[in-house]
Amino acid sequence: MPVYKMAAEMPYEEFVTWFNYFQQRPIGWREDERAFKLMQAQGVKEKPENVFSSFATMKANETESMSQDGTLNHSKFKNSGIFAKILSARGGEKLDY
Repeated sequence: MPVYKMAAEMPYEEFVTWFNYFQQRPIGWREDERAFKLMQAQGVKEKPENVFSSFATMKANETESMSQDGTLNHSKFKNSGIFAKILSARGGEKLDY
């Protein structure tokens, strides 16, 4: 699908959802992960978030979504897009939230 057609037909809600996704998972993070694994094989002992900014962003989002005891922060999860998709799924079990 051409970009101009997608831009004309994409609903605003979907655009915002993609924007939020790319804030949590920056473009190119998989390539950074692949490069970091190759660097590790060559002997690099650094943490990935110290080498690539995409990992620093993902780690910051990960710790933000966790509560103090290291479990999932339920209040943030209930406001997430994935939770809305779970609630609207067809043929699945109903969640009592």
